[in-house]
Amino acid sequence: MKTVAARLRKWSAAQATLYTIVMMCLQGRNEIIADDCEVHVVVTDDGRCTVTVSLVMKQEGPLLLLCQQIQKHIAEEIAFMTPFTVNAVHVVVKRLAI
Repeated sequence: MKTVAARLRKWSAAQATLYTIVMMCLQGRNEIIADDCEVHVVVTDDGRCTVTVSLVMKQEGPLLLLCQQIQKHIAEEIAFMTPFTVNAVHVVVKRLAI
C-alpha cells in the first residue's frame, strides 16, 4: 500500500506505531483509495493521542456511516493494541472518486 503519509519526519516510536495501526485499519477497505491517504498522529506526554486521517473515497454507500465506522475501528484498534487513550479520530474526506 503506497501512502503519502505525514512526511515521516522524526517520529517517535509511539507515533510510528499508531501510524501503522491506522494504516492496517484502512487496508482492504474498498471504499478508500489507499494511494492518497494521509495520516497525522499527535501523542501527548500523558498517554493520549489524536489521529487525523485524510482520505479519498469512492462514492459507495452513505459516506457519513462509512466515516463513523472507520473512526470507531481505528479507536478500538488503538485502545486494544496500545496503552494510549484516544482523544479523537478525525476523518477528513479530501475528495470523492466516482
